[in-house]
Amino acid sequence: MPGMADVTGDSFSASLIRGAFLAQTRWKAMKSRTARRYMELHALSASLELFKPGAVVPWVSYLFPTELLASYGITPMIPEIGAATLTGTDLRGPVESAADRMPLARDVCSYHRIALAAVENDMLPAPTMCLGTTPLCLGKECLLEMLALRYDAPFREIRVPLPPDEVEASSEVVADVAEQMRVLHEDIGRWTGRKPDLKKAIGLSNRASAAWGRVMAERLAGRLEMNGRRTFATVFLGQLLWGTEEGARDFERLLTERGRSDLLAPALDEGRRLKRLLWLHTVPHHDSEIFEMMERRGAVVIFEEMGQMHLETVDPDDPFPGLARRLTDNVLWGSSTRRARLNVALAKRLKVDGAVHFNHWGCRHGLGSLPVVRSAFVEAGIPFLAIDGDALGRGGAQQEKSRQAMESFLELL
Repeated sequence: MPGMADVTGDSFSASLIRGAFLAQTRWKAMKSRTARRYMELHALSASLELFKPGAVVPWVSYLFPTELLASYGITPMIPEIGAATLTGTDLRGPVESAADRMPLARDVCSYHRIALAAVENDMLPAPTMCLGTTPLCLGKECLLEMLALRYDAPFREIRVPLPPDEVEASSEVVADVAEQMRVLHEDIGRWTGRKPDLKKAIGLSNRASAAWGRVMAERLAGRLEMNGRRTFATVFLGQLLWGTEEGARDFERLLTERGRSDLLAPALDEGRRLKRLLWLHTVPHHDSEIFEMMERRGAVVIFEEMGQMHLETVDPDDPFPGLARRLTDNVLWGSSTRRARLNVALAKRLKVDGAVHFNHWGCRHGLGSLPVVRSAFVEAGIPFLAIDGDALGRGGAQQEKSRQAMESFLELL
């Protein structure tokens, strides 16, 4: 469309745009030498390969087991990550304008609305396959199925039953999900004509999981306090890299003081204690003001609900049950009662001063469980705040209203 910036394909202008973006990200990584910056570099570098003509481009849901793709040397396109990345660049204006022109209801999740506008206006590459999982939401499954129809690409969905409220998913459920993954893994090879090395991908994924599991264990024990917003963003991008050498190295960098230096929670002078908060659901990616205001008021997010993933290694000789368990028992999957129980237990374990739920505009899954989650925190006597916003938004009246609500909440604490 007129005025749109084509960043796909093999044109000279598209190559320049991609090259400049990558060079800027590489400079930041080399300057800081932290896990966070290197993860940004490696995620971007791998993703830009998808923009080249002839590339295999699998659009996948956020929790899709990307090791299945890594075993074939394929990088996933995750719509939420693509949308968050684009809206943080100079392409924000064009992609938002394109999204506004689409005949979609305004309450459609902005992650999916932006991703759809981007692919239809040459800012993200079109899919050659669409691979979904029922966790965590229906919206992205609708998006993937729609894209598959529009671009004549195969669509597959790993169907995962809701887990019980109080116990783990049954072995029968795990076995069924594992078999779905096994069949899908073979289908990917058939569609692409490639030969997999799944054992290698799982070995690399296990290295990342072992490192991330150690970091999370330290955080849960109270021996390590990290900035929850930045840590969320790091794991969010890291989802692209499970099963790769770069992903393994980047997560292992978090085990060093230098590697995690820009992810540590701030400390107050003279030994004063910060108010420690638990953050629930996604984050406003481009609105740092609310977090800066929190720190000025002596509060910090020290843990994020969505960081609880890929904490255990899986059997490299039979990885499908372990990969399946990551879906069947994900902390965000299941009933509102289950989510509330797990989060209250987490808040008590961390001894936080309060919890904040970010009501991302258009997210039925997150907003639908809010009343139950709120009631559980109130009953447990843990201060709770829900603020409205758009994860991809920047400024505006709603963000200002949320900042005011946060200021009042911090005064009460």
